[in-house]
Amino acid sequence: MKYTLMAAAFLACLTTSYGQTIELDGTYSSGDGYTTAETVTWFNGHKTDDSIYGDFDNQSYTTTIRYGVSELAGGTPGEKFFFLFVEAPLYAKNMIWGNGLTEADLAPYRIHYGTHHNPDDLKLDFGGATGSEKIIFLDAGGSGKFTADLAKGVDSKFGLIDSKDSVDYLLDSGISTEDSSLARDTTMSFEFQFAVDPTNNALIVDYARNGLEMHLSPERGLVPEPSSSVLIGLSSMLFLFRRKR
Repeated sequence: MKYTLMAAAFLACLTTSYGQTIELDGTYSSGDGYTTAETVTWFNGHKTDDSIYGDFDNQSYTTTIRYGVSELAGGTPGEKFFFLFVEAPLYAKNMIWGNGLTEADLAPYRIHYGTHHNPDDLKLDFGGATGSEKIIFLDAGGSGKFTADLAKGVDSKFGLIDSKDSVDYLLDSGISTEDSSLARDTTMSFEFQFAVDPTNNALIVDYARNGLEMHLSPERGLVPEPSSSVLIGLSSMLFLFRRKR
């Protein structure tokens, strides 16, 4: 019954609200036609006991997901898809690796690296920065239902057609190479293209609302910008209410 009602609500939304085209490139830009932005909680699924970013039962940090029905930029006119964009907050992860990094780049990663690995061996080459990074969508009990992995690809579920991530974006655009990336203001992000299916589309968004598990290794040991604090408090209260309910 729950997902029947959710799907009906999504169907009503999808049939009345369409965005402009979306360029499936792995990042979000103001020109992308996402119709909905939503705040959800997240936690670091790697070495949770040592991370300031909590675990499934202790989620206090937030990120923004975006979704909606739009046409694919460069695709067949009139053909619509369901798009979903998720990202790790910039304070927790940025897309830097390899040559040219400064101590200012490295310092935030050193905060927790010693609890995760050898503190004298900070791995921020291409493989170390991207090799184990992923985002997992969970059910209400914390079990993984859909995984997007920077190195290993994305689960073929929920009508997935295609996906891109921020590494794809940086390499495809020539901003970065595998030898060096100084994309300090680029988040770890994934962009998904699904078939329009109200049940599947509603379900994947509902999983995101349970809190996204992000495997960050290494992670930046920073805290959100002050402007985010109000959203974090509100989101935490809503999350706890939802869990208790």
